[in-house]
Amino acid sequence: MKRIVLRMIADLRANPFAHGLFLLLPAIQFGLSYFVSVAAVLFVLLAWHMRMRVMPMQTSIVVIAVSLSLLWATIYLPEMPNMPREMRLAAGMLLLAWGLNGTPRHDFSKLNGMWPLMVLLGLTFAALLQYVAGRKGIALYVPTKFFLNSNDISLAAAWAEHAREHGYDFTIRPSASFSEPSYLGGISLFLNFVCLHTLRGRARLLANLSAVAACLIAQTFFGLIANLVIMFAFYHRHINKSVMLCLAALGLATLALPIFAAEPSRLERILSGNDVSTGLRVFQPFELLGHVFSDAPFGIPMTASLEYFIQHGMVQRFEDAPFQNGALNVMFAFGWVGIAVLWMFLRTAGGGICALFLLLLMCQNGAPFDFDKIVMAIFAIHLARHIRSTTDLHTLTRLTAPRRRRA
Repeated sequence: MKRIVLRMIADLRANPFAHGLFLLLPAIQFGLSYFVSVAAVLFVLLAWHMRMRVMPMQTSIVVIAVSLSLLWATIYLPEMPNMPREMRLAAGMLLLAWGLNGTPRHDFSKLNGMWPLMVLLGLTFAALLQYVAGRKGIALYVPTKFFLNSNDISLAAAWAEHAREHGYDFTIRPSASFSEPSYLGGISLFLNFVCLHTLRGRARLLANLSAVAACLIAQTFFGLIANLVIMFAFYHRHINKSVMLCLAALGLATLALPIFAAEPSRLERILSGNDVSTGLRVFQPFELLGHVFSDAPFGIPMTASLEYFIQHGMVQRFEDAPFQNGALNVMFAFGWVGIAVLWMFLRTAGGGICALFLLLLMCQNGAPFDFDKIVMAIFAIHLARHIRSTTDLHTLTRLTAPRRRRA
């Protein structure tokens, strides 16, 4: 035990920012307000430990997209956008672009890859504990007062309290220390992506299995699909693609069905396209996207989009709106120009697996330019760039570590 504590202290001294980030990650959604929160603290630390680079091309694309969207809304739409929040969105886009172009000032070579693995295993265990406790009618969820959106009735603790007050049984999907299962899926994607680049051999495979297990326990299809996609993109050099697809499908069916059997109605709704969560992220946004491209070519500001679609009879008031996919929200907000904005971010990320990771992370929820997403995207992509530039890719992406021959 003493050796473990001494090793942790040594790791913190070697790279306090990177290891501190993983310690605070389970609490990344906690805070009093948007600017007084754990995510805001992590962003300040990230900005302090890196050199942002302002690029004219990326800055011009963001400014043009935001300007055209606001001008179009002012001239042709009756709804007035919330200008402070729109400016915050624009600032987040610029910070993400400048951060991806920047260079870190801390040493990634001194990062101990076991830290993200331990955090991932801890979150998986917490989700499993919540699942078992939930089956016995015990609510083990973080109280709503700790979250930024403490008034959100969709928080797990809020559902459990509501069920307890009204005296009926409840079945809530585990979410570890986060507000919703899909956010746990996004965190597992981030940690899995980091472990793919910092670990080797059995430790990395353990991280992969833990990420998939966390998503299965939480029943988050986003997290499950995102982790499988990122692992396939990472390992594809060493495995036959057809075999990989068959094994992935077989493994998914074998592992997922017993988990989802606890709530068969949800599986039926997903397969039939009637599941609310899946519809809000996948199906319904595309129905609105065609309207945006044809009737609002420069997009509809996010703060005015809900009222706009309600007046056009495409969204019902007091029901969840289909704005839970950040990548599609970019196209809602900026119309045809949104395609150029997405292309700019994927290109700035460096293409390849880094761009894929950024796209998947943006799809997790409808706020891709908030502090939490900016921190995770910039940190993980900078780490991947460093590792992939200093390591042979064929060796890096081996499924197992090469055996050492004894003399």
